[in-house]
Amino acid sequence: MRKNISGYLGIIVIMIGFCLMAGCASDSDGEGQRVGWVVGSSTGDTVGDRYGVIFHTVNGGETWTRQGDFTTVPDTNLGGVKAIDEFNAWAVGAKLGGYGTILRTWDGGETWHRQGDNTTIPEVDLHEIGVLDTERAWVCGESGTILWTQDGGHHWTVLSAPGVLTGANLYVVAPIDRMNAWIIGDEDDGYAVIYRTVDGGTVWTRQGTAETVQAEGLIDISAVDGQTAWAVGMNETIIKTVDGGANWQVQQTCEPVEGPHVNGVCALSNTHAWPAVDNDIMSYTTDGGATWTSMSIPATVGDGYHLICVSALDMNTLWVTGTSFIGRPPIGEILHTNNGGETWEKQTMPCDSMLRRISFVGSPK
Repeated sequence: MRKNISGYLGIIVIMIGFCLMAGCASDSDGEGQRVGWVVGSSTGDTVGDRYGVIFHTVNGGETWTRQGDFTTVPDTNLGGVKAIDEFNAWAVGAKLGGYGTILRTWDGGETWHRQGDNTTIPEVDLHEIGVLDTERAWVCGESGTILWTQDGGHHWTVLSAPGVLTGANLYVVAPIDRMNAWIIGDEDDGYAVIYRTVDGGTVWTRQGTAETVQAEGLIDISAVDGQTAWAVGMNETIIKTVDGGANWQVQQTCEPVEGPHVNGVCALSNTHAWPAVDNDIMSYTTDGGATWTSMSIPATVGDGYHLICVSALDMNTLWVTGTSFIGRPPIGEILHTNNGGETWEKQTMPCDSMLRRISFVGSPK
């Protein structure tokens, strides 16, 4: 009997080994465990419906649910979100009640808590949050505002008060580690701002020149490491650095002619990246930006929306938010592909909203 039991155990071990090699020991590689959040504008006609939009999924967007209510989520527009893990996420948004909005969840969005108050957070719109881990994050916003926390948001430090570093709006912060981060934003003194810190935010150094940046405004940045980053913006602009920002190379632009805006970028490596463009256009590179391949979302799926933000797990699997500015519903869309853009699906939202940023656990964005 003991011999037979040993034989059965051996068979079980072999089966488990095959299962692991086939990737079936866990659902973490499948749609079933893909956790993400989307944020957008406050919506609703009644008091109970008027609060900032936070959508959440635990299955890759097969279903999205709205989180929070008017008692926990302020009646304001939310513009930035970052998923850390299945339980932890931050969201930021416009000012309300005398200070910018920062929201935090520790329980997967079952509850959202507003952080700070009008004595610690400036009265400005906050545009995006860059997260290192569950404790440390930077926030950037209106009029050059930069904030920092190292205790999960229980306390926020103003690194740059409004108008001190620059009067330009800062839209995205891309942290590398505790000491290093990039921030991009609107035009100041004739060209878009790029700032870099290498000392944790004590000093922010402006990078680039009017000749090398060649953009009226930058909208997003995605950093691979302390040397390599892509920034994108107005009028088809895509620029890249491979030396920590000492030099920025223009890879694509139609400046000074007006053109579609590149609103988002998700860099997966120093060679692979996905930008999101106006008019339901996605683009990608696999050679560091030497060449870019563009694709239009089929009219049967999209509706000519401006694509705002992309959150990619790899070159095959990504989600994109889009917003319509033509004034007819639906005004928001969530798009998904699991085959590198060969096919796209529009995912069902709990309610219509002007969506902004999207973030999935495991994605650089």
